[in-house]
Amino acid sequence: MDPRLKIILYGNPDEELSLLMRLEKEKEYPEHCKIISEFGTIVSIRTQRRYLCRIYDSKKVKSLKAPRVVPANIAVEEVSSHEILEKKINTSAENTSNVIFGIIDFGFDFTHSDFIKDDKTRFEKIWIQSDRYEENKFGYGRIITKTQINEALLDDFPFKKIGYHPGKSDLFGNGTHGTHVLGIACGNGAVAQKSFAPNVEILAVDMGTNLVNGCNLSLGDSVKLIEGLDFLLTEAGDRPIVINMSLGGHGDAHTGQTLVEQAIDNILTARKGTAIVQSTGNYHQANVHTYGDIRNNQKIKIPWMFKKHDRTPNEMEIWYHGDDILSINVYDDTQKILLSSTPFKDELIIKDGDEVGICLHRSKEPNTNKNQINILVNGKLNSKFWTIELVGNKVKNGRYHCYIERDDGGQSIFLPKIANKTHTTNSICNSKYSIVVGAYNQNDDSKPILSFSSSGPTVDGRMKPEVVAPGFKIRSSCSSSGKENKASNKLTSKSGSSMAAPYVASLVMNILEKEPRLDIISIRKKLFKACDSVSFKENNIEIFRAGHGYINPGKII
Repeated sequence: MDPRLKIILYGNPDEELSLLMRLEKEKEYPEHCKIISEFGTIVSIRTQRRYLCRIYDSKKVKSLKAPRVVPANIAVEEVSSHEILEKKINTSAENTSNVIFGIIDFGFDFTHSDFIKDDKTRFEKIWIQSDRYEENKFGYGRIITKTQINEALLDDFPFKKIGYHPGKSDLFGNGTHGTHVLGIACGNGAVAQKSFAPNVEILAVDMGTNLVNGCNLSLGDSVKLIEGLDFLLTEAGDRPIVINMSLGGHGDAHTGQTLVEQAIDNILTARKGTAIVQSTGNYHQANVHTYGDIRNNQKIKIPWMFKKHDRTPNEMEIWYHGDDILSINVYDDTQKILLSSTPFKDELIIKDGDEVGICLHRSKEPNTNKNQINILVNGKLNSKFWTIELVGNKVKNGRYHCYIERDDGGQSIFLPKIANKTHTTNSICNSKYSIVVGAYNQNDDSKPILSFSSSGPTVDGRMKPEVVAPGFKIRSSCSSSGKENKASNKLTSKSGSSMAAPYVASLVMNILEKEPRLDIISIRKKLFKACDSVSFKENNIEIFRAGHGYINPGKII
């Protein structure tokens, strides 16, 4: 059973749970579940806790997963000062594009001039998932329409009028992630630099921000993400759509087989005129990944370092070949053994009589066929580091990968000398057909890939990211602060692969404006042909971060 599923197994039997499920066959569902969103064999469901085990054991179910936190790929470098500019010329002469832009993020400032045309909004709808429930098929959140936004724009207090203020989720006071990304992808040039797609209409899913597992930029979870994709595609109708998702964590198997990634591939292969663009992540130097090979009866020690006074939960995932059998020993910083595990048995981790964690061990996870060890540590560990000792009980293959999950409240790391920088793409960007983007410094003539931009390949050996784009101190639209009643003409600067992805998304919209029925394979080919090649010394790790090279707008526009 999925480790997170085990954690929510016990509780009020009448409580409704939101889950992701992979069916053995399309349209053949187990009993006692309500289907919400569906992409081939991947569905989101609601069910009562009392039925969870029954659904899991059903022969109609291939895989059942609990919701997994989805963090934003928040900008690595920001400036706290903002530029206030004069509004530029009105862009009303632009014809509305035949392509729709979809975004899943947080904090969309509908009052910013970059998203207004002839005093009317370019937003068709915004689904605020974290807001109070107003009737919709998903059972949560509130959907704001174009009509409501236009009415609010006439008011002196538009945020109060509509009951939505993007600045509330601006935790650092530098402008929200979603507004900045939008400006890069489809800003009309009223304030920020004009994007390559200034006349597209916008569909937005605001997943909100919350404190989950120490991550203060969690955008809901994997269930809400799947349902956000459903919302965008439903509202787009028959129109071509490009969706930007600058989000994702550290963990999982990095083989493109999470249920989110399988849903993405289903969308992209089933629907023409559709592309999903994702940031690769900012984890190249995060020291949260290590891998290696273990032999029969060998023991390998992996130091796990914690932040001083960290009281947030911490998590490590270990993925290894399904034909192997490993166990682990856990030692604290005094080398006292806290756990000597038994393969495929779930066991508590005890320190000084207190339960400080749990080790969950699963055989042959159904999507990857790999074995999976999850070590979950609560906030009571009171240690500087632990040592995780891998033991090769029965080894045929020997390869293992370890990931420490993201924790913005107190990120733990591997000892830097054993950390690996490859295979550090974010947790949900490894599908076959999404377009994944890394970031380079466009202000340097040598175009260096930014030090934090995550590295491929995927664990199963595919190229990710596939292109690189400008991502250093990108000046774009800045949302209103929590104290402002509407947007002023502000810009803010942010760096990250989150900024590179919408740049590429705007170019993909240009491709679909000309050829709206292109399939995803043709879209990818056109995009990759528009890249300027890169050259690195042989065996240079940079080749795993560059993909097909630097995207060249001149080859597309």
